[in-house]
Amino acid sequence: MGRAWLIGIGLGLMVAQAAAQELERYLHLRRLHKVQGLTPVGALELSVGKRVLEVEGVVRGSVAVETQRSILLEVEPTRTLVIQISEPDRWLTNGQFRIRALVQVVRESALVTPDYRLIGAVPASVFARYEAEERARPQPPSRPSAQSQTPRTSPPARGKSLASRGAHSQAPTITDWQSFAANLELYVPYYYQAIRQFNPRLPAQQAEQIARAILRFSAHYGVDPRFIMAIVLVESGFNPNATSRKGAMGLGQLMPGTARGLGVVDPYDPIQNLAGTVRLVRGHLERYWQQVGGDPNTWEHVVLALAAYNAGSGAVRKHGGVPPYKETQNYIRKVIAVYKRLCGLKS
Repeated sequence: MGRAWLIGIGLGLMVAQAAAQELERYLHLRRLHKVQGLTPVGALELSVGKRVLEVEGVVRGSVAVETQRSILLEVEPTRTLVIQISEPDRWLTNGQFRIRALVQVVRESALVTPDYRLIGAVPASVFARYEAEERARPQPPSRPSAQSQTPRTSPPARGKSLASRGAHSQAPTITDWQSFAANLELYVPYYYQAIRQFNPRLPAQQAEQIARAILRFSAHYGVDPRFIMAIVLVESGFNPNATSRKGAMGLGQLMPGTARGLGVVDPYDPIQNLAGTVRLVRGHLERYWQQVGGDPNTWEHVVLALAAYNAGSGAVRKHGGVPPYKETQNYIRKVIAVYKRLCGLKS
């Protein structure tokens, strides 16, 4: 009994040591590739070029073609990635379990299927413990930036668009998000044409990429894509390289601190910027929808969400509503006016 107990302890220590080494290697790769958070699945499908992204999912099996082996990683109930692995990662073929993984995505253009290659992986439970320990550590005080409010990332409440509630509910709205997400291709040409009109200088391929990203992330977070179109138009005029005098960057004009909080490594990358922008908008809409009591006959939550996006949640809280800043008040009027036009409503 005693000897078996000692052997059990020895094996446990070996497993713990191996897990710690694997985590250390994974964190090193994460820093090396400047990865700061999970990538929305939509970004994997929209990504063009070569980049390293982070995903989480369940290994459902593996396939082998000659000497090349790949794992089947289920990242969503209806979405499975075929990811090439190398010899050191053969441990992933030993069962079904959840992992956190760094994946290199290679895609020559939006018209071809991307290739996925594993850079590194670690059991999701091991990474979750690491994140919990990091959150538990005391953090040095930091000054909040203008848009430092990090929104909740819980799944959107399906059935209604958070930016289509209230006085503008007579506009055609998306009532079935699952159907909308499954038929995004039907909307792409219309959004592409609108974006090319807003910014004729955009290359056709980039305009299409932006259209697909807006639709994909809007569907993922449950926000009316026309509302995102209105915000991006007012913020940057659909110029991915736009930089404000205050340092706001990219399509959604994310401030540096906000971008970091949202896990956006390169704010001038359209896909990363839009992923952060839509997530931030979703958080503000949800927060103020709950704060005003979910009244379906008012624009109040939309107005407050736009005020928070422009001036920061702290300013809205400080002034008990829309801050008395002329810039913010003009911004709200402009976005709502564009949004109404896109919805076919009279101002």
